[in-house]
Amino acid sequence: MRVVSQSAAGQAVPERTPLAWVEIAKGLCIGLVVLMHATFGLEGALGEQGYAHAIADFAQPFRMPTFFALSGLFLGRALAAGWGPFLERRVFHYLYFYTLWLLIQEAIRFPQLGGGTLAGSLNHFAWSYVEPFSTLWFLYALALFALVTRLAARVATPVVLGVALGLAGSDIRSGWHLLDVACDTYAYFYAGYRLAPQILAFGERMRARPALAAAATAGWLVVNGVLIFRVVPALGCATVGEAPLVALPLGVLGVFGVTALATLLERSAAGPALAYAGYRSIVIYLAAFAPVALLRAGMVRYGVPLDVGTASLALTAAGILLPLALERVLRGTPAACLFVRPSAALRAPALFLGGGGLVGGSLGGGRSSPGGAAAPSAASVVSVAEAGTSLATALGGPPVQRGALVPAGPSLPLALGPRES
Repeated sequence: MRVVSQSAAGQAVPERTPLAWVEIAKGLCIGLVVLMHATFGLEGALGEQGYAHAIADFAQPFRMPTFFALSGLFLGRALAAGWGPFLERRVFHYLYFYTLWLLIQEAIRFPQLGGGTLAGSLNHFAWSYVEPFSTLWFLYALALFALVTRLAARVATPVVLGVALGLAGSDIRSGWHLLDVACDTYAYFYAGYRLAPQILAFGERMRARPALAAAATAGWLVVNGVLIFRVVPALGCATVGEAPLVALPLGVLGVFGVTALATLLERSAAGPALAYAGYRSIVIYLAAFAPVALLRAGMVRYGVPLDVGTASLALTAAGILLPLALERVLRGTPAACLFVRPSAALRAPALFLGGGGLVGGSLGGGRSSPGGAAAPSAASVVSVAEAGTSLATALGGPPVQRGALVPAGPSLPLALGPRES
């Protein structure tokens, strides 16, 4: 990692070259988020609880904090550009996918969302730009958080971070979901941006010292488990970990815990698959709802010869693998615009803003190819142990060496769902 520019606030910012462990962390988190949705949805439909519920509960303190911290990790590069390129990469990019997939979900859920009428559907569509809809809310939040950070660039870091932490610890519930989730999570996004050099240095330190990384991971897992499963009725929360003043530091601890764990997973057989999922996490984020919902409906109607916990894991696997398979099939076709912002959508904001032809191909601040071309083969950006052993290799392209720098792509350091994510 080398410093190549300065942000709008004069902060030196690292070049956008995430390491393999960064993509692995994203892959781990997106998998846990799909697990949460698959598990809670199936359990709610069947009226019983399985062992996967405990896994989802365990991940609750660090899913959102880690996603938001990773989202802010490379924000400095976008802030170092002018307003035109910044808005293009960090606002219009997200709004393109938000609008496209909002239209798709509106069409699929037309009877429920619009009351079966065109007027009702149009009203719901318009209101979704005031109160972001369903799992798509995170796209909206990323654009908003980046814009707020840009506007606050000249405000002292301790002031912004102090206010953000105060809001996060206040457990604000206004009834407006966008405001509530912004208060809950902006601190992690801003900290990811301002503490990016420290977080990346921590990751490299853990990667260079696996024994220390293992100890750090074990300690974090124990602390997280004890606090998230310990019940103290006097706190007024289901568990200690859900108390606002405990959840905040537990979330911060989780960011570093996931980082340490990701550096260990880089050395494992699961590392390449997780890195591939992390690199294409936007695909999973956008399309997971469909296979999860359809397969859940089938399980409820026809039954499945599995216990609820195992069925939840099967749903999770489908919610990850089927979107990735769909993206692979569509790659290079006109329908690839579902996951890659096309050239026509590139030109409009560029002409309006006088910006360049590159937009963020990653929800964490990466770039797509010039003119909106499809991102490079995932295998070309994933660190793998040996040729022929990785999921990335199976889906096309030669592997690169373990620990190589991973260029930006359509990755997603984000979560699905509202606060319960």
